Amino acid sequence: MVEFCPECSNLLRKKNIGGKVYLICKCGYQREASVDKSKTEREIEEKKKILDRNLVILKKEDQVSVNPIVKVTCPKCGNNEAEAWQRQIRSSDEPSTSFFRCTKCKHTWREN
Repeated sequence: MVEFCPECSNLLRKKNIGGKVYLICKCGYQREASVDKSKTEREIEEKKKILDRNLVILKKEDQVSVNPIVKVTCPKCGNNEAEAWQRQIRSSDEPSTSFFRCTKCKHTWREN
């Protein structure tokens, strides 16, 4: 949480002095930082609950691809469908490299 100096309204910065945390301002104001552990623990528990509700576990074979499926023959198994994408591997004045991943055997290959 952001706190401001009650004297000059500047931002208070945290600083560790002798193992204690203080909130310090450029104007010279300082006070020991107090932490409400029960509030912090509650926030952590609430965040865990939200994450647990939204957690979806996918098996590797259930993962969805965002790459388009094209008709190209796999050199390994002969399947006629593969995912396709392009990457700029060499310098920018060279053409992109096309990559393919077979939808059946998951073999990946590339064409220049």
